[in-house]
Amino acid sequence: MRALERSDSRAVSRRILTLPRVTAVAAAALLVSATISLAADKPATAKAPSHKAGPRKVLIVPDVRHQMFVFASGMLEDGNFGWKVRGSVGGYPSNIVISQKPKPGTHVIDTGAPTVTLFLARGKSPQLGEPQNRSPYGASLIRHAKHASTG
Repeated sequence: MRALERSDSRAVSRRILTLPRVTAVAAAALLVSATISLAADKPATAKAPSHKAGPRKVLIVPDVRHQMFVFASGMLEDGNFGWKVRGSVGGYPSNIVISQKPKPGTHVIDTGAPTVTLFLARGKSPQLGEPQNRSPYGASLIRHAKHASTG
């Protein structure tokens, strides 16, 4: 009979200790699911920025005249400019830039990639393949800066 008493007391004590644990886990699960449900019901609201937009950066158009097109286009891209080729001569690497718009030294507002228009003369090397007449990543409109401050 002693064997039965021991096993009964252990089983009862385990049940008594297990009940609060199960209740705590169930309450935690209920709390988590309720929080997720409430969060899903509320739409996210966008807040207006608390700071004012500062002045836009001013860029200075580089002089790429008399350079091979491959170097001129790279120089413009490095300076955060876009470019396009106009005229009868296409954008082949060995062609030479004879003029550009806007003129070198012009102050423009950084609108993403202000477009510099290039006019080319035929170079000495053969022109194979397709000409590249536009920036590979696109370009934006030119906006002239009112003041010549760079930032």
